[in-house]
Amino acid sequence: MNQTASIHMNETITIQQPVAVQRKAGAAQAWTLIFAMFLPIMAIIALAPALPTLIGHFSYIPNFGVFVPMILTAPALCIAILSPFAGRLSDLFGRRRLLLIAMFLYGFGGLVPLFVDSFAAVMTGRILLGIAEAFILTIGNALLADYFPEEERPKWLSIQGMVGPFLAALIMFGSGFLAAKGWQYPFIVYALAFPIFFAAWFYIWEPIQRTEEKIKVDMKTFPWRTVLWIALVTLITSVIYYVFIIHFSLVLTANGIKEEGKIGMISAIVSLTVPLGAYIYKRLSNRSIYFLLLVIYALMGIGYIGISMMHEEKLIMAAAFIQQTAVGMTVSALVAWALMNLPAEHRGLGMGIWGASFFIGQFVNPLVIGFINGFTDGIIGTVTVIGVICIVLAVAVWLPKFYGQKKTKALV
Repeated sequence: MNQTASIHMNETITIQQPVAVQRKAGAAQAWTLIFAMFLPIMAIIALAPALPTLIGHFSYIPNFGVFVPMILTAPALCIAILSPFAGRLSDLFGRRRLLLIAMFLYGFGGLVPLFVDSFAAVMTGRILLGIAEAFILTIGNALLADYFPEEERPKWLSIQGMVGPFLAALIMFGSGFLAAKGWQYPFIVYALAFPIFFAAWFYIWEPIQRTEEKIKVDMKTFPWRTVLWIALVTLITSVIYYVFIIHFSLVLTANGIKEEGKIGMISAIVSLTVPLGAYIYKRLSNRSIYFLLLVIYALMGIGYIGISMMHEEKLIMAAAFIQQTAVGMTVSALVAWALMNLPAEHRGLGMGIWGASFFIGQFVNPLVIGFINGFTDGIIGTVTVIGVICIVLAVAVWLPKFYGQKKTKALV
């Protein structure tokens, strides 16, 4: 592999790529990527029902209420830091080998806490997991666009949005019962990375457009303004998105539902409406991203306000159904928005920046929630505030269109 020039943001780089035969991607490649891209999500949802157990076990460390939730979110910091770098490497050196290495590292890092007991050792395993996630998420999204034309992507993104919740429900349901046996047991689920690794070994190849003998990557043509705007919107949306995943178990605990198995079961049941959100996204995928964001923020706001105001189990679940419908739309809409604005030669870096912004939101979520907790009466009041913020964002997305329509009518 011959390489000329060093990697700078304003250089044109010519790179020798491995040569491959022409292939057409199909269901095997799509399903492998769908399962692969579930791994970064599984990194947090597998432990969400176990958060009260983890807090109880590590309650001896200073500021455990802030630091223990970071067991869930520490991988997000790795993704935030490394995703652009991972994307850049995949643009230059190809995607398949990096993806396979990352998937193996994910399984190894995910299982580390199963064999250690100290908080520092657990966090080390989570950091290894996060490094792997940065490459899996970035390369997985880039490969989806490499393999399938723009008109086919909503189909697979919506299928991903429909399948993901069922997988998440199974993981959360099982994690809740595993947490009841001990704080380390939920980490067993990370062994699922290994069968997905073998599927990728057999079904994923280097995309043909990336295997030309010479590929030029000119950073002068990178759409910085568009990508940074998408990243900002993604960051804000991500903080809101992860409120449920990270803190819903604490809301249930605050309402007297403290059994880990029941918390896992409730979390799994309410997530079953996520496919409805994915279906709604598919039906609305030809609409403007701002219309989609309006629907997402409105449903999120209604759901969060309902979750925080209700105190009976069934009513909390009813509100959570609404919030989870918005969750089903969110990632698919944001990923499609990013992909349609990225040319093939910049897809890795662009999706790396997108992944960084999404997972910065995950990482800072406990800090944001902790900050808001200082002004409210605890997690219940904080979720109410988040719901109000969502409604404000929905109005902010809607107002420009409203006034644009009024101005058009006035001119007519």
